[in-house]
Amino acid sequence: MNILIGLIPALFWGILPIWMRKLTGGSCLQQLLGTSMGIVMTATALQVIFRFNISAHDFGLYFISGAFWSIGQCGQYWGYGQLGVSLTMPLSTAFQIIGNSLIGGWLFGEWRGIQDTALGLGALMIIVVGVANGVGGLTVKNLRGYLLLLATTFGYWGYSGFPHYANSTSGINGFLPQALGMLSTSLILYLVGRHRLPGNDPAGLRNITSGLIFSVSSSVYLISLQLNGLVNAFVLTQLNVVVATLLGIVILKEADPKRTLTTSAGLGILIAGAVVMVQI
Repeated sequence: MNILIGLIPALFWGILPIWMRKLTGGSCLQQLLGTSMGIVMTATALQVIFRFNISAHDFGLYFISGAFWSIGQCGQYWGYGQLGVSLTMPLSTAFQIIGNSLIGGWLFGEWRGIQDTALGLGALMIIVVGVANGVGGLTVKNLRGYLLLLATTFGYWGYSGFPHYANSTSGINGFLPQALGMLSTSLILYLVGRHRLPGNDPAGLRNITSGLIFSVSSSVYLISLQLNGLVNAFVLTQLNVVVATLLGIVILKEADPKRTLTTSAGLGILIAGAVVMVQI
């Protein structure tokens, strides 16, 4: 059951980039702010209904986690427009898996002993090989884009890592403060990038729906972190790359359909690595 819960974020996060590219549109900053607004709306509704309790210590950790998310998510949204979903998702996945797996396995002690470490590193290599095999069209002219994705990925590491230090046994308790951290940082990035207050911004408003979709993944991911640990919870979410990459090729027509077989093979290798990882 814990594994099934961990797969829910993968499904919704996989659908999200297609939803945004096909329906909501807007710049990466408009998408980021709209998404954050939708997340805060959902988190506020859940807080009013369930009245979650959280200490000041945990509030701060989840707020910081949300702030880090905004940095990572802004880089990924930028990549959707500049590099395409079917290229951005596998690359972002590889960068995130490397960082979060090593942080969770070594810093948080989720890999116990030499055997767990060996299995973890082996699974990590399988996942990276799968992602690399599933990516096509890497070019020198897009080097700036690849480096930007890598540079902003530290935001995702903080997003997953800070909740680990919370004292609360239920991750969902931190959903509202995390959402507030997302919105605060997203608003700052919006103001810096667009140099004006978000007033009547149709694209930003449309992307509130993206936030509602994201909220499902984000809230369930907080629960999965408690149930499965950082490494397993995170690796399970990264199976969203299977959904997003294939939908990007089929629906958004981002690549030659002839490459679908190669991409599918690479994603199959990724899944195999994820299966090994969650057995540790």
